[in-house]
Amino acid sequence: MKKYFEFKDAAANSFKFWQIELKGKKVTIKYGRIGIENPASMIKDFKNPEEAKKYSETVIREKTNKGYKQK
Repeated sequence: MKKYFEFKDAAANSFKFWQIELKGKKVTIKYGRIGIENPASMIKDFKNPEEAKKYSETVIREKTNKGYKQK
């Protein structure tokens, strides 16, 4: 599963993206300003796929609550 989200607020000059990818027990997150070449990334390994999925669902909910929209 791979999902991509964007947050745009022209008044605050904020144009950010956030991407999450779930593969088995591994979750990879990339984020940064839209259009940058080398975004920051983070990889988390979990004990089992269920924990990884639960973590993914939690952070996706947090981002959407902050105003990120899935693209």
